[in-house]
Amino acid sequence: MRVFVIFALAGLAACGSSEESTTIGGTTFAQGSDGAATISNENGSLSATDGAAAANTQFPDYAPKYPGATVESALVSNTDEGKRTMAVLVTDDSMESVVAFYREKFTAGGMEVGMVHSSADSGMISAEGNGRKVSATGGVQDGKTSFTLSFSGE
Repeated sequence: MRVFVIFALAGLAACGSSEESTTIGGTTFAQGSDGAATISNENGSLSATDGAAAANTQFPDYAPKYPGATVESALVSNTDEGKRTMAVLVTDDSMESVVAFYREKFTAGGMEVGMVHSSADSGMISAEGNGRKVSATGGVQDGKTSFTLSFSGE
């Protein structure tokens, strides 16, 4: 079922037509003309955005948007367990710079940094604490650094 939901969201996000919504068996599938798509039911919601809509992704102070980066896409789930966000960002900076930036922000947010890997072409950092979990993972391709920033908790 999860695979279906992910493919359905990807399909909805890829469509660029006017806003539409369909409800089937208590689940509503909605797509906007701005590159946003949402699936929702009594258990929560899952939203996917790309393009201009992804630029509106909200980032908390403990996991801010990387300075100068472009948000290419985002996936946000809201359930009784809380809100989780995964955003794909692209920057001209090195992955080493990205990891160093998030190490500082995660620590300042009161979290304990766990795994850290950093090189010129790939990197990964994770942290948790104060009811929060965060990670940044990515690499360099064609001279650009692309990374996924994941965060949950308030």
